[in-house]
Amino acid sequence: MKKFILPLLVTIGILLVLFTQISIKDLYRLLINMNPYWAVLGSAAYLLAIFLRALRFRWLIHSKGIRLPELFNITVFYHLALMVLPSKLGELSYPYFLNRLSGLSMTEGLASLIASRVYDFFIVLIIFLFTIIGFRSFLQMNLLLIILFSILLILSVLVAFFHMSAFLGWVSILTGKMSGWPRLKNSKTLHWAQRKIHEMAEDFYAIKARKTYFSVSLASLGSWMMIFYVFYAFLRGFGIEVSLLKVVFGSTIAVIANALPISGLGNWGTLEAGWTAGFLIVGLSKEEAIATGLGVHILIFLLCAITALICWASLNLSRQGQKTIKPSPVLKSNQVVSTRNREEGFPDNDRNRG
Repeated sequence: MKKFILPLLVTIGILLVLFTQISIKDLYRLLINMNPYWAVLGSAAYLLAIFLRALRFRWLIHSKGIRLPELFNITVFYHLALMVLPSKLGELSYPYFLNRLSGLSMTEGLASLIASRVYDFFIVLIIFLFTIIGFRSFLQMNLLLIILFSILLILSVLVAFFHMSAFLGWVSILTGKMSGWPRLKNSKTLHWAQRKIHEMAEDFYAIKARKTYFSVSLASLGSWMMIFYVFYAFLRGFGIEVSLLKVVFGSTIAVIANALPISGLGNWGTLEAGWTAGFLIVGLSKEEAIATGLGVHILIFLLCAITALICWASLNLSRQGQKTIKPSPVLKSNQVVSTRNREEGFPDNDRNRG
């Protein structure tokens, strides 16, 4: 219970600080006056971003082919879990849903999730590098230092990704040796951990062996471009005139802040804090930055929740349809025997007894 109370308190604390700067009425007016045209464009871009991420997961999964509509449903459920579960527990919802709905192992689901996050970090760093170059004079930073630091981070991510299978294999061997120690020889937990780490090492090796780097990178870039366009469209819908470059820069800071290991309820509070900092830099007033951050987050949450509800309903309907259509094996066998009896001139009962 304490694990849930602390993230809730962190989120409430951040939101209370933000609401000391704006009123709920201001946020309500912002949402109620949303331009429908930009709302539709932003919603379409969000759904396309989810589709591209589902496509990326399909290229990262190696053991079996999973239908794209099924992966789309899982990706929607996963993104909704990210917004409601505390302390980054939403990340674990992806391998869980993948296991429950598609029968994939938890280790492969976790490996594909980590790989997708590596691609996300790689793409966001590159985007941030290009956008910060456009604001270098405003931020009064050393451009060469920024480029070198960004390149160092990018190279670190790539090295970690390409050597992940070897690293996990080494950890698995070390864990196996530890399980041979007299005090740990009968530890079922240690043996289980050693087996799962070994399986993840094999999953990462299989992901790397598929060599889908270009297609996954392209899908990741496309999904992030769509996410940034969602932010731009919703801001335009709120009546905020701001360039796409400024939106990319401001929201990238929000994304980086949201990735920090801060215990909150979903990404509520941390995303708004990063959004406010980013859009204060690009020139929005304090009230506009806070209100738009909350407004965009609420709209995305509602859109994701509605999409998840539709996916859940369609999933249940398809399962019910499969149960209704699926014939009984015994009945089908009897029908085949009866048909052959009539064709060959045998009475049904005599042929069945023989």
